[in-house]
Amino acid sequence: MKYKIELINKKMGNEVYEMYQDIPKNELATTNKIKGCSIDEFYKIIEEFKKEEKNINTNLNTTTNRYIFFVNNVPVGEIGIRTTFNDYWINKGSQIFYKIRLSERNKGYGTKMLHLILEECKKLGMKKVRINCDNTNKASKRIIEKNGGKIDIKNYKTKIGYSSSYIINLNDI
Repeated sequence: MKYKIELINKKMGNEVYEMYQDIPKNELATTNKIKGCSIDEFYKIIEEFKKEEKNINTNLNTTTNRYIFFVNNVPVGEIGIRTTFNDYWINKGSQIFYKIRLSERNKGYGTKMLHLILEECKKLGMKKVRINCDNTNKASKRIIEKNGGKIDIKNYKTKIGYSSSYIINLNDI
């Protein structure tokens, strides 16, 4: 198997668009803005995503790099890094987020995808990352723990239930 991550860009066409159609619109406090939109809207959203690499999203108070995860050149998921280092993102907010298309879940891809993005975090100069996980999301919990995640904040209240926050020390991977 050949795995890679690539910064999302406008050259990514129908295959990436179709990947987003296979990811739920809303799932455990995450939103897929591309689900159900037209291909033209898809390209406009990609432009917004690219702007967020350099410009702070005022709703989130961070810049964000979004990557597409490929397995044998087939798009399988999206993974992102919040790249603004402020008190919120260091001490509370999830610096990493990811989504995997429904048809490709339970194949071990999440673990590999997170490993690749942690390598990217190291290249960005990060020493550790915080990842928050809904307590009911057993698959994501396993992915985080397989990549060295240790609980930092346990069972905090969210809008939809309870979550835990994990720290991954990048020197350990």
